Amino acid sequence: MKEKAMPVWAKKVVNIFSIFQIPRVPEYGEFQKAGSRKEVVRQTSNGNVLLQLGHYLTEEEIDRMKKDLAI
Repeated sequence: MKEKAMPVWAKKVVNIFSIFQIPRVPEYGEFQKAGSRKEVVRQTSNGNVLLQLGHYLTEEEIDRMKKDLAI
């Protein structure tokens, strides 16, 4: 069975118009966002060893814990 193939000129037209497409913004999950926030705090904290080791709670984690306790 023959596959439907685009003509060569059609592929070139599609490639030309792909230049004008707006690139999509990557979507990160909450887990990735939280990990990157914690990494920034680890690298920028001065003096507080617990912050440097990542032993702290973020505002989102505290809110999630309050929500879990309320249910």
